[in-house]
Amino acid sequence: MQVQFHNGIIADEVTRHVEELAALGPRHSTSENERKAISYIEEKLRSTGRLKVHLQKTEPIVNWREIDSRLRVVEPIEQELTCRAILGCSSTPSKGVIAKLVYGGRGFPEDYESLDLAESIVIHDPPHARTLDNRCGEGQPQRDLRRVIQEGSKGLIEYARLPGRFIQAPLLAGREGLSLPAVSITYQDGLFLKELLQEWYAVPNGITAHEKSPVRLWMMVKTETKMANSYNVIATKEGTTLPEEKILLVAHHDNAFGPGACDNASATAVLLEVAKAVSLLPLPKKTIEFVSVTGEEYGQAGSSDYVKGCGGSISNVKACVVLDLVGSGDKYYYITKSLYEGKVIENSSWLNSVLEEVTHSLGFSIEPTILEFASDDGPFIKAGVPTSYICRCISKSWPWLHANEDTPDIIDPNALKVVGEICINTLLTLANSEERMGV
Repeated sequence: MQVQFHNGIIADEVTRHVEELAALGPRHSTSENERKAISYIEEKLRSTGRLKVHLQKTEPIVNWREIDSRLRVVEPIEQELTCRAILGCSSTPSKGVIAKLVYGGRGFPEDYESLDLAESIVIHDPPHARTLDNRCGEGQPQRDLRRVIQEGSKGLIEYARLPGRFIQAPLLAGREGLSLPAVSITYQDGLFLKELLQEWYAVPNGITAHEKSPVRLWMMVKTETKMANSYNVIATKEGTTLPEEKILLVAHHDNAFGPGACDNASATAVLLEVAKAVSLLPLPKKTIEFVSVTGEEYGQAGSSDYVKGCGGSISNVKACVVLDLVGSGDKYYYITKSLYEGKVIENSSWLNSVLEEVTHSLGFSIEPTILEFASDDGPFIKAGVPTSYICRCISKSWPWLHANEDTPDIIDPNALKVVGEICINTLLTLANSEERMGV
């Protein structure tokens, strides 16, 4: 394939999009803030005057709002802990619940073997970064909770991956929400609860107390949930000689907590500027489509609906490039494998090779890596579409994932330009190639 060079991405313009979208955070799928973000994205794509833009209505997704959340140790001591309700979770009874605390480890079947989960509140360790040995399930993006739910647990606790006074949590809810109340707490408070259970990290293997004191917690979570529709925003530049064949650029515009500047206003901003640049160029041979999707934080609901909406014509999508978490981090990566719906999925080695060739031709560096969980690449890979996924902030020490501290000031404007240049050149290379597309 011949690499086509084009220099049309302005860092300050991309950054302005990030700031506008982050000001609307949190952009929970189906929320009023997300509707405002969708309107902004639609208006920017229509303002090019050269793209066909339409909204794709999704199937219902949970509309969720946190009203209040509280967590307190009541036995063997009394201590209030700072917490936040986890996206999509259910409410406790109005007066809360008091239940024993049990340690569910990493949520593997062997972690639950000797536990009485009924009437309990379960605390889990955070998922591990850049490994394939986590667990997830269908409709449960970053944790397999089937047994916890089946055995009648009263609530869940997740704690942050890294030390600090910030709160972050994995994604537990699918498009219909989570049937349990769940809260996230700080790393320090997570270790404190494990210490009370005598399950903390400093206890040597084989050394345990003969008698463990029971630990009981009071948890109160108040949320509002209902089912509602949202929208994917789709902008198309139709091809000339092979218009039925499509090359996609995909990024999600919803987010879980806080402003969501890196996750995922950064990728949405890149998509907008790449779309504007492509709109000014001559028509490509194949159709290029820009897809800003909803519901990634609820198990890739929006991208799943896009794939479903294509029906049998999904085979006309010859390549898909997904962007997520591109505004901050240590390096530039393309993903080779990750977990989706409880299984290991593989990104297209052919498309990753094209991406790598384009990146190196531009004078930039990009590296392969595995990732613990899929993004919007999951539904496309499941449907057989050759798919690549570009991201940055997957360092094990990156603290802002799903946190209120994910603000525009952590964004690297020049990094957004780099990602944009990689994308525009990759899209043009693919859309103007007459070579047979591989997998």
